Amino acid sequence: MFTRVMVGIDGSLTAVAALTEAIQLATAEKAAIRAVSVVERVPDIVGPGPGFVDSSALAQSLRDIAQAALERAHNLFILTGLVGETALVNAGESDVASVLLRESQTWGAELMVLGTHARHGIERVLLGSTAESFLRMSTIPVLLIPHHTHNEDRVP
Repeated sequence: MFTRVMVGIDGSLTAVAALTEAIQLATAEKAAIRAVSVVERVPDIVGPGPGFVDSSALAQSLRDIAQAALERAHNLFILTGLVGETALVNAGESDVASVLLRESQTWGAELMVLGTHARHGIERVLLGSTAESFLRMSTIPVLLIPHHTHNEDRVP
């Protein structure tokens, strides 16, 4: 049914669940798999004082989290015998959903697997939903893996 399965990962437990599901599907379908992690641009925050954030250190931290998630995905692909690849992509000025859409089209994905973070209220208004935005733009099937815990932690 699907020969190319793509999964968006960000280092969260929800993304691990999406990766697990994507691996199961790719294994069952004997499909190629690609894990993509998009690193968002960190705005320059300038000024001394207690509210100062080192934007370059934050950007590096986000890249490190994404790279670690991709390394785990790569290792899982090898362990399960899948033909898989990983990609770390900088969002630049684009939003994550648009970058994932472009990547899925370029790679020729036939299915996208994404985790949902279950944001509600003002958090959803402020942060939006990458999965929802992708779903609205996509022309390929999208499998959404729901967030199951109230305490979303990053995978160590």
